[in-house]
Amino acid sequence: MAYEPDSREVNLLRGNLNNMTSLADMLSVAGKVAIVTGGSSGLGFNIAARFLEGGANVVIASFDEQGCENALGLLAEHGYGPDRVKHFIMDVRDEASVAALVEFADQTFGSIDIFVNSAAIWNYAHIYDMPEGEFMRVIDINLNGSYRLIKHISKYMIEKGIHGAMCLISSNCAWLPYPTFGGYPHYAASKGGINSLAIEAAKELKRFGIRVNAVAPGAMQTNGAVTNMVIDDLDEDAQDALYEEITVPQTDEMKPVDCVARVAYLMCTDFMEAVTGECYTVDNGMSHNIIKYQPAIERYPYE
Repeated sequence: MAYEPDSREVNLLRGNLNNMTSLADMLSVAGKVAIVTGGSSGLGFNIAARFLEGGANVVIASFDEQGCENALGLLAEHGYGPDRVKHFIMDVRDEASVAALVEFADQTFGSIDIFVNSAAIWNYAHIYDMPEGEFMRVIDINLNGSYRLIKHISKYMIEKGIHGAMCLISSNCAWLPYPTFGGYPHYAASKGGINSLAIEAAKELKRFGIRVNAVAPGAMQTNGAVTNMVIDDLDEDAQDALYEEITVPQTDEMKPVDCVARVAYLMCTDFMEAVTGECYTVDNGMSHNIIKYQPAIERYPYE
């Protein structure tokens, strides 16, 4: 059959084709301003670097002043100087500190278009050994901190009429307990809360043109994964038993943090303009038991 350029079907397709935004434009964040908490190390650092590569100006927010200095120095080596990236020392547990972060970003770069919350802590203890104060500390930083940041940044975006994007870093541990016999109920609870918070915030902020999503990584190669330890308050026997559990080999490879950083970046671009209230799992198949190899069963603790 011959091509019918004036047919209804062709005109519909022509309209779709003419209205397509270029991939380059959809994937760019040029001219935007991003706040990345926890941006001085680990996953947050890679996310900040990706936003800089994409053309955004970035505020790295962290409680770790030396970490921020190291991050800025390293980014400067790669051509991202103080005209593009600044740091702000703050504490997500302090609402006044969060409000000051928003004011700093506005005064420094004149906008806040993107927010990624990668600030989080964890350590190890089984729930029957977990000190209540430690449980509450992790919840306050990871979950309550996310609430404080969304509260103040969304208010700023609404007042300025900014159609922004937010991405909260969750974890697949919210539904996939590990190490072998568990070991951080406080962290898992905080990340499960973040998933629900992202959905609720997306619901409330959609009418203002603000999208909110979460990204849930699995195991990653970060400094925290190496240095976070069992809680000191546990007695020596409990510490030894838990260290034995958490040193059981992973059942699969750990992908670099940038595999997750790229997804967090994508969630904040126009490429994902029709996605809000979602949690994207980026764990290399771990949640579905999709693995390359399985350690010998005798490597696991047994009765």
